[in-house]
Amino acid sequence: MSTESPSLKEILLQSTAQELGTEALETVAEPKIVRSAIHAVEDLPSAPVCITQDSTPQNLANHHAIMIGRGSSIPRWTPGSVIRWSAWRMGYESQEDADFAALHLSIAANVWNEAEVGVRFEFVPLAKDANFVVCHGGHKGDILASAYFPNKKDLNFVYVYTRGLELDWKNSLWSVFVHELGHVLGLRHEFAMDPRRLERHKAVQFGEANPLSVMNYRREPPKLQPSDIAATRAFYQMPAGTMLESTPVVDFVPQ
Repeated sequence: MSTESPSLKEILLQSTAQELGTEALETVAEPKIVRSAIHAVEDLPSAPVCITQDSTPQNLANHHAIMIGRGSSIPRWTPGSVIRWSAWRMGYESQEDADFAALHLSIAANVWNEAEVGVRFEFVPLAKDANFVVCHGGHKGDILASAYFPNKKDLNFVYVYTRGLELDWKNSLWSVFVHELGHVLGLRHEFAMDPRRLERHKAVQFGEANPLSVMNYRREPPKLQPSDIAATRAFYQMPAGTMLESTPVVDFVPQ
């Protein structure tokens, strides 16, 4: 007989099931990427809005390199890690929307996987095996999505909000998720160090300047740039503990 105690993640999921019912933990089947789902949209109704950094930034004219860091440390995943994710059904207006969000997250994950930056994303059927779950976050005005930065939590969430599933944004959701997964890898908004738009946590500039970075906001959908790939690879090739502007790189193991 096993004497292992349940993990914190399992306790969290059990509590969720007790509070909301077991249907709250129903997941979406593994999405199959089809090229017809990837639409190239040249102009959006407005610049995307993400609250992963608790800010409402605007597109800036000046150039910046990618930004990393969260105040007293620069968090990243241990190089070579696999970030496993799952998708919940609850909260969406329809099964179709839940499947759509999971498909577009899968497309975004594949974009980063093909870039080979040092960490990979992998779908798993159950939340108990995942580092994060993509799920519906309700209505938050013009905010499309939000994510998280590398950390030691047992379970994290990538949210898509109602606006991100509306018709004028829907086909670009995968590109919004490419931006959000940049946060999951440890990247911050391109304008995090702009004196007009200082965010709550200190950032460190790293890599080549590029106003088209996937971590910037523009009227065009976010798109992963060669400079994003090169800088992220270099970031993940650094030894843990490397000091950047007196701030240490700290590794986390995905739970």
